[in-house]
Amino acid sequence: MIKFFRKIRQKLLSENKLSKYLVYAFGEIILVMIGILLAFQVNSWQTKKTRLSKEQSYLKDIRENLSDDIETMNSVIDFNTNKSILMDSIFITLELHDDPRIYMPDVIKYMFTVSLYQVFEPNRIAFDNMVSSENIDLITDKNLRALLATYYKKEFNSTTQESVKQRTRQFADYVALESFNKQSIKALVGHNSSLMDIDKVSIHKDSKFYAYLFSILMSTQSQSTTLKEVQAEIRTIINHLDEQIE
Repeated sequence: MIKFFRKIRQKLLSENKLSKYLVYAFGEIILVMIGILLAFQVNSWQTKKTRLSKEQSYLKDIRENLSDDIETMNSVIDFNTNKSILMDSIFITLELHDDPRIYMPDVIKYMFTVSLYQVFEPNRIAFDNMVSSENIDLITDKNLRALLATYYKKEFNSTTQESVKQRTRQFADYVALESFNKQSIKALVGHNSSLMDIDKVSIHKDSKFYAYLFSILMSTQSQSTTLKEVQAEIRTIINHLDEQIE
């Protein structure tokens, strides 16, 4: 193609047709410029297409992670609901009975769940991958970008959830010291011990026991309330994601 244009220019010059040569040369320059502009346009289109593809991939992965977070929170909330029921059962059992030989078997049975806790940790793999790759600016919706940044900055292991862990551990340690007795150890592990007899247990009138149990109940319910609020926040983010995902 270049040789073809060169031959035309040489022919025009040899025939002393300067004006036609200039017009032709000018036209050739215009064609070259158009070619360059088209190349830039194609390159820009390809770049935009690549960025959009990456954005869509990140948004879909983030949406999947957020959906997983909602399910994980539901699991924690369900656990807390069951735990709260058992704690209420302990209150009722101690209210109805003051004989440790009657209430201790139920208390020990409930304690297997009451002494446990669950905490929520967000699945942030997709978001962290995007940030570490310096691709956060791929998200063109600034509002969505702000919502994601706010969500992933949350400290889920502080305040309420940390309180659940601490209070549950304190309660479990205290109950083990104050209520384990010869009969309960025999029933649990089949061994005799030199612990106090079950008749000596008095947690039914132990204010510290009630205080620990009540504090767990409150912190557990507070955790569930907080997680439900976060779930509402996640659903708002998912709605924004759905608007951006093609």
